[in-house]
Amino acid sequence: MPTLRSLLPHFDEPRLLAAQMELIDQSFGIAMLGCSLAAIFLASGLTITGGHPGALPWAGLMVLLCTITYFGRYAIPHRLSESNARTYARCLTAMLVVIGGLWGLVAWLYLDIRSPAVVICVLSLIAGMSAAALAVFSACLPAAMAFFVPAILPVWIVFLMTGDVAYLPMFLATPLYLIVLIIFARNYARVARHAIALRFENVELIAQLREQTSRAGQLQRDAEQANRAKSVFLASASHDLRQPLHALGLFLISLARTSLDDHQRQLLAHIEASSGAAREMLNTLLDFSKLEAGVITPRPRPFRLQPLLHKLENEFAPQADERGLVYRTRDTTATLFGDPTLIELILRNLIANAIRYTRTGGVLVVCRTRRFHASIEIWDTGIGIPMAQHREIFREFHQLGNPERDQRKGLGLGLAIVDGLARAMQTRVSMSSRPHRGSVFRLRLPLAWIAPEDSATPKSAMRLDGLRVLVIDDDAAIREAMSGLLGVWHCACHTAESEEEALAALDRFTPDLILADYRLRGHRTGQEALEAIRMRLGQSLPAIIITGDTAADRLRHAHAAGTALLHKPVVPGELHAAMSTLLRESEWIGTEQ
Repeated sequence: MPTLRSLLPHFDEPRLLAAQMELIDQSFGIAMLGCSLAAIFLASGLTITGGHPGALPWAGLMVLLCTITYFGRYAIPHRLSESNARTYARCLTAMLVVIGGLWGLVAWLYLDIRSPAVVICVLSLIAGMSAAALAVFSACLPAAMAFFVPAILPVWIVFLMTGDVAYLPMFLATPLYLIVLIIFARNYARVARHAIALRFENVELIAQLREQTSRAGQLQRDAEQANRAKSVFLASASHDLRQPLHALGLFLISLARTSLDDHQRQLLAHIEASSGAAREMLNTLLDFSKLEAGVITPRPRPFRLQPLLHKLENEFAPQADERGLVYRTRDTTATLFGDPTLIELILRNLIANAIRYTRTGGVLVVCRTRRFHASIEIWDTGIGIPMAQHREIFREFHQLGNPERDQRKGLGLGLAIVDGLARAMQTRVSMSSRPHRGSVFRLRLPLAWIAPEDSATPKSAMRLDGLRVLVIDDDAAIREAMSGLLGVWHCACHTAESEEEALAALDRFTPDLILADYRLRGHRTGQEALEAIRMRLGQSLPAIIITGDTAADRLRHAHAAGTALLHKPVVPGELHAAMSTLLRESEWIGTEQ
């Protein structure tokens, strides 16, 4: 059963009450000013027309109370805070009881039923002030009722005391008007309470959104930091692994030139295969690091596609044969516009993946031309890719069908590199696939409208007999292996483990070409050593920087310097070709085969 206390108007909890009093406070000054002016107008009318000079002191008292109430609220410290809102509400309610009582007093004193004009004037102002109180104070129900209950009850008592049946309608209408005011006040209070609660919910939602945004920002920063740490780790691991593999490759070349029996040749072939697999993985990491570093700049030009497809067929067809697969290429006369080096890298990754994930059937490479573009397509009859994985496979380190993380199946970077290279050329690679039915990857490229320039007949391989080469590397094994390889090419080689040792050697050895590792002792770089040597000799010597670094800043710095750059482990053929190119450009006079 509800108690009498629960039925009576009461103040809400502090947080809600503070918001209610804030709403009242916004219009409180206008309410007190209107109340004062209404009292002055009523008192003036009663004095002039009704001969009631006592109304003027009543009006003065009303103005004084309204003024005290208006300015007195400022004496309550932090009146709109949750801690003091109840004190403010109680004081305001008490003052409204007095002010409402003064309006009831004027009805008790001056409501002369023998003067209809006075009755109309008094009732109109009391009703108007009660309606105004409903509009201003209904956010806090006790405050609203504190005004219009003491203002209206005396009017009802006056009509009751007349005892005249003619005033029975007014006697009945007055409490009805009071009841209507109370009902409306309750409804307005409920609406205000609901609006304030919604505002609180919105504030809380905004705070939660800000917190979630802040948390998301922190998570993004953590992810970026983790990504940077991953890149640093990959660069460091790549460099540390490239050093011994670089030396191993050079030693294998020297070993292959010695007398070996059949069993030793077989072991050497296995070692070279393992070394080549490791080199392929590191080169994949290097390609990925170049993409992240942003040092890949496409150089598009017209080129014929068929020679590239023929080159890839010669490379991958034997691999497909070893796995019992059929490798086919359809000849094409298409001339495309793009960077053939980057396109070769894309096709190489796609074909390698097709062979790796195909157990039976084969791989087909075709080029389909349209009106303005061509589509290079790689079809396979492999394991296929589920629809849910069509976007995921282009993320780095994401692999399908390799739960055991078999390193022979790669690192999961191939398609990430493909996607990055395609975006660098402002094109895209699309795919279609069905599980257990196979996949097709399509690279879209524009057709060229002009014929490619015929490349000049390649010059014969340059002999390096008598070439004086200065090798700078802080790894003794690499210095020894490089010295042996250059000796096979009949070069005069001098090695140094640091920049200082290289500078000291210039007094007795003047090099024609410099091979320098990027990282040297004493936090120096091969580029800095090269600049010091050129300054000492007063001439710009051709040079090659050999590095195992894949860090983005190192790659950008090396490319910005404009020096020839090779990545460990260096294949002897690549080194010989790079040296020959540099010597031709520098017009070094040597003996050609």
